[in-house]
Amino acid sequence: MKGIRIGLLRTFLTIVYAAIKLVTRVDERKVVFLGRRMNRLPLDFRLIIEELQHRNPEVRVVVYSKLVRGEDMRETLSFVPTLLKSLYHLATAKVCVLDSYWPAVSMLTHRRSLVIYQIWHSIGKIKQSGKQALGRTQGRAEHVANGMRMHEGYDYVVAGAKVWNPQYRAAFGVEDDRLLNIGLPRADYLIREKDVIAERITSRYPELKQKPVLLYVPTFRRGENATGALKLATAVDLEQFTLVVKKHESDTLVLPPQHHLTCPEFTGTELLTVADYVITDYSSIALEAALIDVKTFYFLYDYEHYLESNGVNIDLDNEVPGCVFRDADSLVGAIESEYPLASLRRYQEKFLFPDPGHSTKDLVDHIFTAGGLCTR
Repeated sequence: MKGIRIGLLRTFLTIVYAAIKLVTRVDERKVVFLGRRMNRLPLDFRLIIEELQHRNPEVRVVVYSKLVRGEDMRETLSFVPTLLKSLYHLATAKVCVLDSYWPAVSMLTHRRSLVIYQIWHSIGKIKQSGKQALGRTQGRAEHVANGMRMHEGYDYVVAGAKVWNPQYRAAFGVEDDRLLNIGLPRADYLIREKDVIAERITSRYPELKQKPVLLYVPTFRRGENATGALKLATAVDLEQFTLVVKKHESDTLVLPPQHHLTCPEFTGTELLTVADYVITDYSSIALEAALIDVKTFYFLYDYEHYLESNGVNIDLDNEVPGCVFRDADSLVGAIESEYPLASLRRYQEKFLFPDPGHSTKDLVDHIFTAGGLCTR
């Protein structure tokens, strides 16, 4: 039944899109940004837009960013008007930039002039995603993904360091010539603005200056009431540490009754700047933490289950020895001991760029040249 609905949707969108293309022209100055991860302007989008318009004030920008969880029918239905509006802009833009899957991009046939960039939302592929996770609990059903043409139609996929290329190829079904190993604008933002961001956060939350800060930022678990924060808050001495819990926008993470901060005005990336320790699991935020030398631990309390329901791309026990724990008490003991800096240094050398800090410039250069923005 679901396959029939997907087929009908694709036919409907194809007819509408063909009609729009017949009566419109391409605006060589126009970039459309599309994302389904949050109901606000994503940081990477903002940084790219600022650089584009700084370089050429004639660049025209259209943004649609709307949180859509596939399991929430109300959100899905409310997304339909946005999806239909995006058809006009896909038909008339020179460049499209995505940070997630967008149905109209992958399901439809576009003008040859449209250049599509998938920047995703991580600077590496610690966990499996996209085509890697098909048929698993945390992934998409294979017949649904095929019907929706998941991650088809990208001209370029913005990737992290080259060590991750096999995982990007597997996740997005692309070859190396489609991968741009330039990283995300957020990396520049962290490196360049670390102190400014931290000052902004601590002026809003001065208690973050009083004790060492533990930032817990787990990966998204689809359809699960994850209990990592609860386990952690029970084990940590909250007289000694300040606990900040940052959940994924789409997550149903169980928040602990113990005192903690969530700092909703700030992103997980921004909160890295005030963290003494980051505690994560399979999230690529560990790579962002490594960019600015934040000591990181991995709390893998559900490791076997996660391997089966989603999958990971690297063996964290081997890659960051002394930083990986299955139970909260052992993790807290490690936090109170000397941190194994040698593990972090090896991790940085293997999984990060040798020369970070110019991802925004490199991507915008590519958009103006290979993307052909404003060339006429």
